[in-house]
Parts: sequence; C-alpha cells; structure tokens
Amino acid sequence: MRSALLRGRTVAVAVPALALLATAAPSAVADETPAGSAYGASASVSLLPGVLGDKGISVETGKLAPSSTSGKESAQVVDVPLKGLIRAKAISSSAKQDGSSGPVTSKAAIVDAALPVLAPLAGSTPKASVISSECESTADGITASSKLVGLDLGKIGELPVGTAPNQKIGVPGVLQVIVNEQVKHSDGSLTVNALHVKLLGGKATGALGSGDIVLASSTCAKVAGTTTTPPTETTEPSEPAQPPAEGPGQVTVVPAGAPETGDGSLAARIAR
Repeated sequence: MRSALLRGRTVAVAVPALALLATAAPSAVADETPAGSAYGASASVSLLPGVLGDKGISVETGKLAPSSTSGKESAQVVDVPLKGLIRAKAISSSAKQDGSSGPVTSKAAIVDAALPVLAPLAGSTPKASVISSECESTADGITASSKLVGLDLGKIGELPVGTAPNQKIGVPGVLQVIVNEQVKHSDGSLTVNALHVKLLGGKATGALGSGDIVLASSTCAKVAGTTTTPPTETTEPSEPAQPPAEGPGQVTVVPAGAPETGDGSLAARIAR
C-alpha cells in the first residue's frame, strides 16, 4: 500500500476548445499510470552530526531497482551500500501484467539487509535476511502482504505479530517504524511497503534526523475483467472445521534463527 497528486481544474470562459482540452488532460495523465510498479528501496533523509559520521548529511537516493508494467518489468541491484543508511546483498523488484487488462503482480525484495542508520537507537545494527512485499490485482480486488525474515530491531522494540497492516513501533518524537504499511490511493490502487522508517526530527533526546526510508515497495492498480463466479452450492455431509487460511493484508514475521518456512507466530528478538 503513492500519494495521489490532486490537480486543480482550469476554468475557461467562452473558449470551448480549451475547456475540452482541460477536461481531457487528467485522463491522459491517468492513462500513463502503470497497472503495477515496484522498487526495492528509497531514502530521503537529513541526518544529524554523529549519526553516520561527525558531520550531518542529507541523502536522496530516488527509487532503487524500480520496475513497472509499462516499462522495465524487473530490476536488480547487488552489493548495495546505500550511503551508509542501508547495506544489502541484493535489492530487486518486478511488476507484470497478463495482457493489457489482466491480473497484475508486483513484488519487491531485499536480501541480507542491514540498517546502520538505526544502530544508535537499537544498540546494534539491525539486520534481516529477507524484507519483501507483494501485491496482486485481479477483477475480484487487490491483495497485499509483507514478509520479514530474521529482522531484529533491538532496543527499538519488538516487531508486532499478526495479520493487520500498518502496525507501528518506535521511539516517541524520534522514530516510527511502520510494518506492512498499506496505502489505498484515491484511484483505487494499493501500495504496500514492507517497512517504512520515519525519522521524526532533531529536537528529542536520541534524535537521528528527519526524513523517510522505504524498504520493499509494491503497487497494484485496479484491473478490469470478469469477476470470479462463485461455485454452485451443493449439500454435502458436514466435515470437521478447518483452521482459517491466512487472509489478504498479512505480514509474516519469521524470527532470527528460525527457518524461512516458519509460520510467523513468533516475534523478532529484542537485543538486551
């Protein structure tokens, strides 16, 4: 789960041609929006002196390893030293659509990640073997999920366990970490960010600076098509109840040291 950009309407008086052009322009812009897109990481931050070196620094990375259904469908960057903010063995993304109006799948992943920028608050450098997000859009709607394998945020806090999106931990006035962030836009599209790190300013004790770091971002737009026809109900003998399946919007948290096939029932470790 990008913020939609609202454009003001131009009012033309006694000029029908210009009025028609002004009306058509938003549609032309909308048509250029890809059905799916993704990127591995981005950062726009200003850090205080002492966080990553003696001097304060500003970092603007843009989107790393971007992909979209209207352009390059997959991208990868290896051995990423992101200005000291993030280190990763590989950052990748993909965005694919079946035909011109079929289902869309967007994915983003970071492998063997470390976040040195959070070390002053965490007590050690937070690391994760996998940080990933995925969304899928069909005629039935859009679903999204995130996966965090072995992520340890140390003293910052324990990762929440559960399926709800937009779960938050952090340090008041200093830092907020949004887990499985999902944002629904005005056009119906959905963006899911596996992790969104917000630096909240420079006045509180322990402050790092200000800005945003987004890790593993995937976006899917609404697609047209025939909705799935529900199966015809038939009368069958009753069977024992089955455990509910994991629903859309889930976040899977696999603790450090556990196999990646873990069910996410445990939270990440807290450094003591």
